Amino acid sequence: MPPFSSTPRVPAPLALGAVVLLGTALAVGPALVPDDVAPAILPAAHAVPPTGDLDGDITDPGGVLGDRTADVQAALDRVVDETDLQLFVVFVDAFDGLDGRTWADQTATAARMGRNDLLLAIAVEERLFGLSPDANVPLSSGDLDAIENAARDAARTAANAPEGEGDWGAVAIDAADTLVARAAGGGGGGAALAIGGAVVAAGGVGGWLWWRGRRKAAGQAASTSPDELAALSTDELDKRASTALVEIDDALRTSEQELGFAQAEFGLEATAEFQQVLTKAKQDVQEAFVLRQHLDDETPDPEAQKRAWLGQIITLVDGAADALDAQTASFDDLRKLAERAPQVLQETLQRADEISSRVAVSRQALDTLAATYPATALASVSSNPDQAEALVAQAREAVAQGQAALEKKDRNPAVAHARGAQNALGQAVRLLDAVDNAGKELAESGPKIDQGIASITADIADAQRLAPVIAAAGDGSVAPATAEAQAAVAQAQAAKLGGDPLAALARLTSAEAALDLALAPAREKAEADARAAALLRDTLGRVESQVRAIDDFISTRRQAVGPDARTRLAEAVRLLGEARGLASTDPSAALRKAQEAEKYASSAARMAQQDVSGWGQQQGGGGPNIGGMILGGILIDSMLRGSGGGIGGGARPRGGGGYGGGYGGGGFGGGRGGGGFSGGGRAGRGGRF
Repeated sequence: MPPFSSTPRVPAPLALGAVVLLGTALAVGPALVPDDVAPAILPAAHAVPPTGDLDGDITDPGGVLGDRTADVQAALDRVVDETDLQLFVVFVDAFDGLDGRTWADQTATAARMGRNDLLLAIAVEERLFGLSPDANVPLSSGDLDAIENAARDAARTAANAPEGEGDWGAVAIDAADTLVARAAGGGGGGAALAIGGAVVAAGGVGGWLWWRGRRKAAGQAASTSPDELAALSTDELDKRASTALVEIDDALRTSEQELGFAQAEFGLEATAEFQQVLTKAKQDVQEAFVLRQHLDDETPDPEAQKRAWLGQIITLVDGAADALDAQTASFDDLRKLAERAPQVLQETLQRADEISSRVAVSRQALDTLAATYPATALASVSSNPDQAEALVAQAREAVAQGQAALEKKDRNPAVAHARGAQNALGQAVRLLDAVDNAGKELAESGPKIDQGIASITADIADAQRLAPVIAAAGDGSVAPATAEAQAAVAQAQAAKLGGDPLAALARLTSAEAALDLALAPAREKAEADARAAALLRDTLGRVESQVRAIDDFISTRRQAVGPDARTRLAEAVRLLGEARGLASTDPSAALRKAQEAEKYASSAARMAQQDVSGWGQQQGGGGPNIGGMILGGILIDSMLRGSGGGIGGGARPRGGGGYGGGYGGGGFGGGRGGGGFSGGGRAGRGGRF
């Protein structure tokens, strides 16, 4: 595949960036337009099916651009230089029976395009076009309408020109120029709304993340003002806040991994300042997740309160990103990857061999566990060996590409590939460790089930013993709690014969806690606290393991997991902290907190698995990339397009959006840069010209 021209671009199939596809899929039979409106005769553009395998900024196999190629490239470069978006163009003949919207959406999806990526497809012989933005692209509907209309008008002019004189380059240039103009603020306006006490204009254009990238690229402060936040409707503000949380959460995960590499290499003392910055950033983001959970709970919130909380979320994320970004230069100076690239690449290759040997062992361990436990007990780790294997393979490929870059005396790409390979191997290790941990937890579950059955059986006996007292008090809560306890015992007994022991343990503990609560009025408080303390120890241990497993699941599948699962996980972590704090003074209250944390953790696990399943279906049902660096959020090109991919990653000067340490997979922090989270899929449009 030819290299991308002029500026660093995303190599397909990991294509991120606004893609303008002017063309076709396989041309079969005559053009599907009336003879009297047939376009000017053009050189054959050949077939480019929607595989995402693009040539670069401009894919023009038939040469329909002619001497306008340089002008088109200049227009695409202006998009990159003046916005936080990126534009590619492709000319082909026909859409092979598809409408323009579908063809453009399929091609964009196959090319792994992200939030800030647009795709404009024009079939020059069929006179069809399609524009495929991401559902969360930081442009308004009016902006997209303007881009669509500009491209359609230019395409119609080119198609109706005398034979051989159609200016197809104008289609790409007009679309690019309109995109730049709209991104600069062409479509605003709106009524006044209050956020955080300030009265500001609502409506506006673009999105908060887009403005961050533009302002920093222009040398202005990157923090977002209340005026800028309130330029969005509440729905748009909500979407931006959710996207920001996903991206900063990924940035923190990648930062922690990158810091781990540095700590192993240079020690804790040399990296203490970076650890402090990361810890503070995590605290700020945790606070933001708490606000998100308030918004997600069942209690309706006034409009002004919702906007205030959403504004606080974005402000907190802003602060965390700023703190991470401020450490970029010093962290890169510490690691000096550019100087040590040959050594790092060779060491990474050796590490890949070591990790690869664990994959077969992990598969065997899962086969052994599957012979004893049901699929539900292994659901969170069943795909881990396959995903780890894909990550190792892609890490080796990244090393090879890095070594090839070194041979050309080009160290910056070598550093980006080294980082990508290291992050891929780090995720592979985490996946394989999760299988080991699952085996240990399942093995330990047998004795815990026996203990749980014994403990809850004593509670059931207490309920029977205290029945007269309970009846005299008219308490109707004990009978249903006792029935649930008996059902939990039955499930636990069945689990010992081949059921799901972890689910049985969870039900035992929950049922016993409910029965204890119902019996508490009839028991002495000291006895109730003692029993709560005993239950608390088991509950804390189990929930901590559950939270750790979910955190591993999200970290190694971050490209697919959206804000809801992350918010529930953050709430579970917060409640666990409160439970630990109350354990010594009020075990009953601590137990309630721990049980609440367990509910949120279970909800997070369910949502994360649904996100991953849905993402896999959107990507066409699987393939090695589904379990590899893309699903893990490691996009090497985002490092190439960022500011070195160190701490923070810097504002991304070339396309994309969001936080570089997030889906970009850059270095420590990645407060800005990388490829944004594309949780909404493609939102294509199109028609005839």
